[in-house]
Amino acid sequence: MSAFHVRPYRSVAVQRLGPGGMSTVMLMVVVTTPAVLAAAALRPRSKSRG
Repeated sequence: MSAFHVRPYRSVAVQRLGPGGMSTVMLMVVVTTPAVLAAAALRPRSKSRG
């Protein structure tokens, strides 16, 4: 017999909803994807090809 009750682990980040009812993970993806694509598009390219 256990002295205390152990609840099953559930991730709080997935359950918690951000602005507009989006999950925190989905909100992070929506915010970071355009920034990553812009950084890749604006990255200076090397003209020397060896």
